[in-house]
Amino acid sequence: METNRYRIISVDSSRIYKDEQEYGKEIGLKLPDKKDDKYYDYFNNVFEDSLELRQLEKIYIKYRRKKFYFDDEYNNKYTTAIINVKFEYITKTKGLKELRDYFYNNGFNCNGVHYVRYKRSSGSSREGKCLFVDEKLYKPMTKWGECGIKEPSDSFASWESYKALSLSSIIGTIKIPLNGILFIKDYKSIFNDDVIEVMFNKDSEKIESRKNNIEISNNIWDGESLLDESLFTGEYENKHMLLLRNKFFKSCAFKTKLQKWFKDKKIDIEQLKKLGFVTSASDISQIVMVTTESSMKFLKFMKNGFIYKNIEKWLNNVDEEFGIVKHDEPTKFFSGRMVQCSYQFINTLGLSKEDVNQLLKPSNDFLDLIRKDYDFMLFYLSEQYKKRGKNKNDNSDDLNDRSEVIRKLLHINYDFKDTMLYNNFVNDIVEVYKNELKQGHILLHGTNATLFGNGPEMLYALSGDFKLNENNDSISLKPGEIFCSFFKNGEEVVCQRSPHITMGNLYCVKNNLNECIWEYFDLGNNVVCVNAIKENIQQRLNGCDYDSDTMLITSDKLLVNVSNRYKDKFGVPTCAIEPMKKQIKFSISEVDYKISENKIGEIVNTSQILNSILWDNINNNSNKNIDDIYNNICALAVLSGIEIDK
Repeated sequence: METNRYRIISVDSSRIYKDEQEYGKEIGLKLPDKKDDKYYDYFNNVFEDSLELRQLEKIYIKYRRKKFYFDDEYNNKYTTAIINVKFEYITKTKGLKELRDYFYNNGFNCNGVHYVRYKRSSGSSREGKCLFVDEKLYKPMTKWGECGIKEPSDSFASWESYKALSLSSIIGTIKIPLNGILFIKDYKSIFNDDVIEVMFNKDSEKIESRKNNIEISNNIWDGESLLDESLFTGEYENKHMLLLRNKFFKSCAFKTKLQKWFKDKKIDIEQLKKLGFVTSASDISQIVMVTTESSMKFLKFMKNGFIYKNIEKWLNNVDEEFGIVKHDEPTKFFSGRMVQCSYQFINTLGLSKEDVNQLLKPSNDFLDLIRKDYDFMLFYLSEQYKKRGKNKNDNSDDLNDRSEVIRKLLHINYDFKDTMLYNNFVNDIVEVYKNELKQGHILLHGTNATLFGNGPEMLYALSGDFKLNENNDSISLKPGEIFCSFFKNGEEVVCQRSPHITMGNLYCVKNNLNECIWEYFDLGNNVVCVNAIKENIQQRLNGCDYDSDTMLITSDKLLVNVSNRYKDKFGVPTCAIEPMKKQIKFSISEVDYKISENKIGEIVNTSQILNSILWDNINNNSNKNIDDIYNNICALAVLSGIEIDK
């Protein structure tokens, strides 16, 4: 499916300010003449297809009464409806905070058009970027995007994040009848567990970590939905999950035989309403989607939250076209049979020198085959070519371009393998692969699978077999079990999710494919159902939820064994830091400035240094400061989650 994408102006705030000082505020950002090639250099960002972009084009045509874009001889499309402003460089008179305050309050002119601050995605806010829109489009776009919600006087960070969900880049859309949606309240599993508690000491004003038995509260369906198999059609027919967006809505929808469940369990619409579920459907046959309270960001800004009146208001402000951000995919390594790990994962395993040699043996064997086996090289290049075929729009580097040429030459003439050109190419391939290994990017048997939290229990809730007002046990998976069709029944695996900080984030489990309930799901090989009922999985996986988070899963026997070796030695880093009850009132420019001051890299790097020191002490039979070191690492694990979500 072809999607729209437009090149837009992207410029640093310091450049706009400099032009204002030189040419005056009425001119503002001064662009070269359109006939000058330098004019196009300003359009160095791409506004990808999104629900926002589609609406912006409609509004622009209506209010500006002219074409939304212009194009060039290469069929690139350009629009000036919106400008991306970066806050990276300071001027002689203003720092980043002052520049942000200045432009957020005043906007700026460009080519006779006044631009005002509009929106920014969560990712852009961390990078210090923000979109400014043609002022004439601001009010109608804001009215469309805010769904009739009154802007809160506080909660700026969450408000800005959630109202920007319609900005998410999409690969297509799916029509979901609004009267076919069933809304279900979240369910929290509450239990106690022995953990490494990370808390904020108000007296010392420091983060502290300690072993403790504390109460855990897991939102077991956080950000997920069930989507009837009948909606997986066309190019999505063989997919098993779709990450969906709508205004103030974000959810990962998993392929489910909903209608079959309703028929087999003899469920009718009145029964669902008696159980407290909300829908505008008049008959059970209309229900094609079950979505959760946590997917409905709209409700966070509505008094009384999950009630019919509030849900009805959202339904009246959206349409049935939902954006698809992504779907499940196999890994790009060896037809999806292998997965690439990270140095953070390796640095938490406690490998001996012999273990490392064993871990690297398949990689070294692969390099030998690349060097010596012509037929294997031909197979390898063919696999690379198939991957590139799926991503024709990707910018390929020199090595990828050469790969295609070499592949064709090998097919034409067997003796080409004896040329210097071929040997130089092989050496380059080997060098690239060795550099990957040095960074910890080792290939393992396994996959990256999308997390699906307690899907069977959501089905059982619809039939009344899982009570939302009771403290339930898991019906399908028990603690320490997962369901993933990629692996054999009963197979032991080790899992990790990024950001992966320390040993307490490793998840050692067994694959359980036994339950009959799985016949009501079609999850493929790259979705993994996990259990969060009375199991501290969400903290173990460093603050995971189920709106498309993925985790690496491998059955590599060496890694499974070494992970189990230390499984009970290191507690799970668990966040017990309470948000401030008294909110400090910041302006939106102050909020964005603070978010842009991001320390995630510093946190992760420091944690890995401490992990290395800890293993060094253990391997040298020194128990000196091990608990203190690990407690500090746990604090960093929790801080990594806070920094990402702040």
